[in-house]
Amino acid sequence: MSTNVLVHIKDWGGEPVKPRAHRFAEAVKHYAPDVIGMQEMCSEWYKYLLPQLSDYQVIEKKNSFLMENRSAIIYNVSKLKLIESGLKKYSKGDKNGCRAVTYGVFERISDGKQIIVTSTHLDLIRMKDYEKEKSIMLSQVDEFFELIDILKVKYANVPIFMTGDYNSMEHENSRFTGAEYDSKNDLTYFKCYGKPCGSFAYEKIVGKYIDTKFVDGIERKFDNTRGYFYDDPTWDHIFMTNEQYAKVLTFRVLTSDYFHNYEDRTSRISDHLPICVDVTVNN
Repeated sequence: MSTNVLVHIKDWGGEPVKPRAHRFAEAVKHYAPDVIGMQEMCSEWYKYLLPQLSDYQVIEKKNSFLMENRSAIIYNVSKLKLIESGLKKYSKGDKNGCRAVTYGVFERISDGKQIIVTSTHLDLIRMKDYEKEKSIMLSQVDEFFELIDILKVKYANVPIFMTGDYNSMEHENSRFTGAEYDSKNDLTYFKCYGKPCGSFAYEKIVGKYIDTKFVDGIERKFDNTRGYFYDDPTWDHIFMTNEQYAKVLTFRVLTSDYFHNYEDRTSRISDHLPICVDVTVNN
C-alpha cells in the first residue's frame, strides 16, 4: 500500500490526527497489507496510529536527530522479517522530513521469498518558482534512481516496489474532451495552471520503471461509488523493477467509506486515497 495520510499542520490542511488515525487503523486491519509506504507520517501519526496496530512496526522513524521521518514504512511483523533498511535524504528540496527515500528489504516468514519496498515524497511545484522547483524535483528523481540501482545490484533477484507521493501525475488519457489530445483538455495540465508540472517527473520515472497501475492483464478493484476510475491521473504511484521476479495480480484504489464517509468529505482520513497492489513473488 502507498498512502499520504496528511500531517496535522493546519497550513497543510491537516485536521486533528487522533480520529483520523483510528479510522485508518481500522482500514489497515481490514485490508491487511504486508507493507505500507507512508507519506506525511508526522509525530501525531506515530503517536496515535502505531499503538493501534500490534502486528505492525515502523522502520527508519527518524529523519534527523530532531525530526521524524515523514516518508516512513510500516510492515506486518507477523508476515515479514526485516533484512535491511535505510533512509536517503535528498540533497535538494524542502527540509521538512518528507524529502527522502526510505527502503526496506523484507523476507516472508512463510517461505523465505523476498521483496524490497521504498517510500518517498518528492518536492512539489510552487508556481512562482516553476523552473527552480522543476529542477529540484528532477534532481530528486536522479538521486532516487541512484538508490534503486544500488539495491538492484545488491539484491539482483528481488523485486522492488516503489511507493510514494511523487507530486507528479500521469497524463489523463481516458476522458479528455475533443477528438484529439491537447494540453488544454488534459486534466494533468488543468490541475497545474496550464503548465506541464503534473507529469515531467512521472514521465522520467516511468521511462525506467513500470507503473503497476498499467500492467497488462491485471485486475483492477475499487471499493468505489464516487466516480473514480483506475486511470484517473494521480500524484501517488507504485512503480516496480526486477519485474521478472514478481507478478502483479491486482491494482486497487481504496475509496471505501473508511476514506470518504460523508458526501461532503468532512470526515475524510486524508486528501489522498491509498493505492495497493497484490502480487506474487517467484524469487
